[in-house]
Amino acid sequence: MTESENKFLVFSVGEDLYASPLLSIREVLEYQIPKPMPNMVHYFTGVINVRGAIVGVIDLRTKFGHEAKNWPRTPFLLCDTARGAIATIVDSVDRVQTFTEEQIERHPPVATKIEQNYLIGVAKSSHELITLVDMEKLLNEQEYKKVSGE
Repeated sequence: MTESENKFLVFSVGEDLYASPLLSIREVLEYQIPKPMPNMVHYFTGVINVRGAIVGVIDLRTKFGHEAKNWPRTPFLLCDTARGAIATIVDSVDRVQTFTEEQIERHPPVATKIEQNYLIGVAKSSHELITLVDMEKLLNEQEYKKVSGE
């Protein structure tokens, strides 16, 4: 991996720290109330308007097994995926951090609340463990079809 591929945006959901590859995060947005859409998966909260583009919103608190909780300062991460942009609700954005390959355990031998298909691994920092998440894989094929109307 190159230096830029090892940079992650660290954010919190509940009491836990997570991070995603920095190159997959387009920007951090201020919270706006999503327009609900009928018959969606429980963690898909609706859609928002981002400079004229309609973008789906996934609540990572709900997706990761926490109680849903939104307030005016809750940020959205606008993520680029092969199928287009998606916004994710997180509790806070902490920092950008670089991890070496030695700091990343790609296949941790533990069960987690996070589905293995979008778990990159766990990064070991000097005083904390950070769960690495691939935003590209947050929705599986069936979920993507449901939220995109395919």
